[in-house]
Amino acid sequence: MEDRYKLIAAALGEERVKYDERLIHHTYTKLKSRAEIFYIATTLKELIAVLDLAYELKIPYLVLGAGTKYLTKRADIKGLVIKNRTTQIKIGAIKGKVSTSGLGIEEAQIEVDSGVSINKLNDFLYESGLENLRGISSSLSTVGGAIFLDSVLQAQASMIKVWDKGDIENVDILSLDKNKHVVLSVVFGVKARI
Repeated sequence: MEDRYKLIAAALGEERVKYDERLIHHTYTKLKSRAEIFYIATTLKELIAVLDLAYELKIPYLVLGAGTKYLTKRADIKGLVIKNRTTQIKIGAIKGKVSTSGLGIEEAQIEVDSGVSINKLNDFLYESGLENLRGISSSLSTVGGAIFLDSVLQAQASMIKVWDKGDIENVDILSLDKNKHVVLSVVFGVKARI
């Protein structure tokens, strides 16, 4: 095993880093590939930390959400596979009216971690009285992967927070580059459900 992999395990926790991990249980497409080294990030802080480590140690990496869009014929994936299981959804700003009957939200800015599934996001929006995002992506897709391909989601995205070679940046959809950026979170503008 490479010394660089031992450094990753020491920094992230020996019990959380897996070697020669089968991806069949970690992807919707049931990949039969194996990851040379595997880690599940459950918070943005963990995701940023593992990306920074991989970049610093020059370890090739692949970030997977639900794995609905990733297919490969390769038997093994060299380097680090990072499973993005980040889950935070928060209302950042609201526009509406206050009356004696309460708060009437007309629209809101929702910040969503990239590991959140479209289905979970829509459940949150429904419970909050907001319109669902009706993109073309599978409800199992994660926001971080779907934002690259789904024009409906792209149209509702007002800001995208990305990791780029150790830097955190805010970009718009026109600046988003799948060969350069790892999506951390997306801010969507959504209207109240009628």
